[in-house]
Amino acid sequence: MPNEAIELLVVGNTTPEVEAYLDALRNNGKPAHASRVDHDADLLGAELKEKKHLDLLIFSVENDSLSTTQLFALIGAINPTIPVIAVADDADDELRIELMEQGITDLVQRKNYAHLVRVILREYKHLGILRRLQRIDRQLEEAEERCDALTESSRDSIAYVHEGMHVTANRAYLELFGLAGEDEIEGLPILDMIAPSEHKGFKKLLRKLSPDSDQTTEMKTTCLRGNGAEFSAELHFTPASIDGEPCTQVIIRDQSISREVEEKLRLLSTQDVQTGLYNRQYFLGQLDEDAKHHFNQGNNPQTLFYIILDDFTEIRSKTGIKASDGLLLEITRLLRKIIDTHDILARFGDHTFTILSPKRDSAATEEMAARICQTIASHKYEDGKGESHPSCSIGVVFSSDDMLSGHDFVTQAYHACEQARSQGGNAFHIADTQLPEEAEATAGEANLSSLIRYAFKNDQFQLAYQPIVSLHGDTRENYAVTVRLLDENQEEIHPDYFLTQIDAMGRMPELDRWVIKHAIHNLAAQRKQGKKINFFINISGATLDDDTLLLFICDCLRDYEAKGSWVTFQFDDSEARTHLHQLQKLTEGLKKIKCKTCLDHFGLAKKPEAILGGFPLDFIQFHSSFLSDLFENQDRQDKLNHLNELIQAENTKTIASGVEDASSLAILWSVGVNYIRGYFIQEPSPSIDYDFHTE
Repeated sequence: MPNEAIELLVVGNTTPEVEAYLDALRNNGKPAHASRVDHDADLLGAELKEKKHLDLLIFSVENDSLSTTQLFALIGAINPTIPVIAVADDADDELRIELMEQGITDLVQRKNYAHLVRVILREYKHLGILRRLQRIDRQLEEAEERCDALTESSRDSIAYVHEGMHVTANRAYLELFGLAGEDEIEGLPILDMIAPSEHKGFKKLLRKLSPDSDQTTEMKTTCLRGNGAEFSAELHFTPASIDGEPCTQVIIRDQSISREVEEKLRLLSTQDVQTGLYNRQYFLGQLDEDAKHHFNQGNNPQTLFYIILDDFTEIRSKTGIKASDGLLLEITRLLRKIIDTHDILARFGDHTFTILSPKRDSAATEEMAARICQTIASHKYEDGKGESHPSCSIGVVFSSDDMLSGHDFVTQAYHACEQARSQGGNAFHIADTQLPEEAEATAGEANLSSLIRYAFKNDQFQLAYQPIVSLHGDTRENYAVTVRLLDENQEEIHPDYFLTQIDAMGRMPELDRWVIKHAIHNLAAQRKQGKKINFFINISGATLDDDTLLLFICDCLRDYEAKGSWVTFQFDDSEARTHLHQLQKLTEGLKKIKCKTCLDHFGLAKKPEAILGGFPLDFIQFHSSFLSDLFENQDRQDKLNHLNELIQAENTKTIASGVEDASSLAILWSVGVNYIRGYFIQEPSPSIDYDFHTE
């Protein structure tokens, strides 16, 4: 309000007097506008209705044609909050008291402009406070209405208690305890909801609860349903108020249901929905665990079978999606019959299966690979239109000390499978050594290099999108953009494998530009369809040396009519530290075109916080290793909490990547991490269809 002009309505004064009032206010640094009317009820009423925004009314009391009674009747009907200041030739105390009793805020001597200015400014300030209070009251009412609506629709069981007695409860709370309606809960002691064996401890807690406190309290206890059945529950007590009266909000969570949901979530995060087999991320996790605890110690040796269905893309195009999906289910059933009890069978890709087996005997391994090939090739697959005759190629590799991770193991099995496919399919190849011979490695790299060159020339790379989801109610639709490369059989090559080769070929800047161009093109198309999505796009360290990158980004945004605010560019933490000068220059330019920035793989440096403040950042994404054993590792939780506080103190949002299970979500939420990303939410997909508004 201090920068706004005061809107005055003057009743009865002459025009020169009104100008004198305005001059006096301007001389005191306060602009003002004024309208003038005579002492006429009709004219005053019309003026009050016309003025959409009026701050003060100045009333001359010498004229008897309009009484103060009439004045306040008009004001009360049209604008009851407007202050009225009276002016008179003789502003004696007796008249002042009489007018103030009638509702006038003050009486000022007509020519005492300095006094009038002080009174106007005082009343204008009070009016501002009153208006803010009215807005706050309205906002409070709206907030309470929203709170009531949210409480009623919440899946949590919520009740309000005063002095140990229920005041009200939502539908979920009533259903939890088998109560028909709110009438049954009002006045009911909350102690009736607690198992008798827990009464002593619960009474002790109730005595400690204070409506005046701002502290929340939690406890785990045993509750009692309406039918007498007991269940484990977690209770959260928070000070609250209803109709201005202090009370306590109680949220009761049925722990038995939570454990059941967690188990379902765990299964969903490990299983392939279509076939019911283990999925890719679970299988890789098992390989990593074995590599960490067994392979490098010579314990529990394992054999990996990598199975690709030959010509499956052609079969799908002929038979259709429904029939080809049925074929996959039949093959799944056949493989289940072949494997042993201790084997782990997974659907690793669209038409790729993997088996991790403790077999080490060469004869037994060869017999199993041959049996899989023969079983798949000899089985008749009927789809109603005819028969399909698929076959498979199998790569077999044994574990060894040289395999430092599950990815190494899979990579070698993939190489072996390629050897089998080179024989025409319907064959298997057992690697003689755990790592390819130098000649084989060279040949493999040459084949991959050829495939990469073909992809660059023919736009054969593909983009995949992984949602970045808020833990705190932000429904903005953010996606991390990743790049994929398919081989000649449309089988996905692991990114670590082909990106390493592209880097060795010196073509990472070229790939980054391909991704930026195609991602912005797709983003603009999605936005034109009405989707409010944003993309996170990676830029490699090699590309940071390119002084023309910013101009290229500007050209892409202009060509596809996209806005910079829709895009966040990500930089690897270790590469950022070695290209700090280039990164500072680039991020300053990105800020000018409204793009956002993110530091990825953060937290592994000796002093990770040293880079904070070195260049403008909107997001920091923690390294996925922070989530390894996070639920059990208190030191890792403490470090994550410390870094998260440091980052958010810089007004930077945080992202946890690599979320693979439900157990870490509660930790991340309590730490205060803003966003999460990982296979537990959704694996990278060519489709942009994640529902960010799902509760």
